[in-house]
Amino acid sequence: MEETEHDRLNELLEVIYYEMPKTADAVKKFFEGKETLKTLPTEQKWCIYFKYRQEEGMEPLIDELRNEEEGIMRADRALKKIERDQDKRARAIFWDNQRLVYNSDMDAAKEEGLLQGRQEGQQAGMQAGRLEGRMARQEEIARNALAEGSSIEFVQKITGLSSEEIDKLR
Repeated sequence: MEETEHDRLNELLEVIYYEMPKTADAVKKFFEGKETLKTLPTEQKWCIYFKYRQEEGMEPLIDELRNEEEGIMRADRALKKIERDQDKRARAIFWDNQRLVYNSDMDAAKEEGLLQGRQEGQQAGMQAGRLEGRMARQEEIARNALAEGSSIEFVQKITGLSSEEIDKLR
């Protein structure tokens, strides 16, 4: 047996068909003051609620639907909770992504710092090695000059070593 506004699939489930232009007409009549929600069938109230619940300027209608139909009031609370949960979940995902980006940037900066430190260490080591080598050559020259009988002043002039450093070589 077929019904005019809906099809019963079994004892628990039925499909209800509504033409949305009729719902729009009911909303228009409501705002014109020609119709109240008390005269509308429950299914049409639900259609109005779902179609217009987030539209600007429809707050008076939605508030009245919530006050009149307990089921709509409960559905509205549940939807608001879901929306808050979705916002909360979206924020959590956003901050998790930001934390990952931050940690990735920090790791990259540490790696870059280590690489730069290694390069600077190598350069400093090479410079220290060159200085040590230069000092060793100057000391060798100073020893040779002193062995040949040169004066400390002369050895200072040719090597750039101080008199204390030259005295230590004797």
